[in-house]
Amino acid sequence: MTAAMKIRLATPADLPQLVAISEATDSAAHWTRQQWLDIFDSQIPARLAWIAWSASDDANEDSTGDAAEDAAAHGPAHGVGFLVAQCGSPEWELENMAVLPAFRRRGVGAALLSALLGQARARHAERILLEVRVSNRSAIRLYEQGGFQRLARRPGYYRNPAEDALIFVHLLWD
Repeated sequence: MTAAMKIRLATPADLPQLVAISEATDSAAHWTRQQWLDIFDSQIPARLAWIAWSASDDANEDSTGDAAEDAAAHGPAHGVGFLVAQCGSPEWELENMAVLPAFRRRGVGAALLSALLGQARARHAERILLEVRVSNRSAIRLYEQGGFQRLARRPGYYRNPAEDALIFVHLLWD
C-alpha cells in the first residue's frame, strides 16, 4: 500500500530531514551546514524550500507492519524529498532537489516541481533555471516532462566526479 504523500514549505525544524535526504541521495548537492542554514536565515538571495513527506505512520500504512518500529525510525511523518530554489524575481533558480531512492517514480519529484512552478507563477517570476549532471537521465526526463527546455551545456561544471552540466530553463509567461 502506498503511503500518503504531501508537499509543504519547509521550515528550520525540517533541516535534519533535508540533510538526511541529501546525504542518502547521490545526485543531490551535498551542502555544508552553513549552506543549509542560509536557506532560512539569509534573505540575499531569498530562498524557498519544499519538503515532500510521507505520513505513512499517521495513516497506519507502514511498510514493515510495525508502527512502533517505523515511528522510531522516521517519526510520525518523514521526509522523502525536497526542493530548494532561489526566488529572486524575475529569474528563479532551482538549486537543489532530491527524492529518496525508495520513493522515486511515485510522483514525488513531479509534485515538488509543481509546487515550485505554482509559487513562481504566483510571485510573477518570468523563468526558472537549473543545472543538472549530463549523466542524471532520470532528472533530465523529469525536468523535460515538467516543461523545462535545454538551454546550454556547461563543460566541466561538476566535480567529484568531473562532469558537464546541462542548463535548463522554464519560461513561465506565454
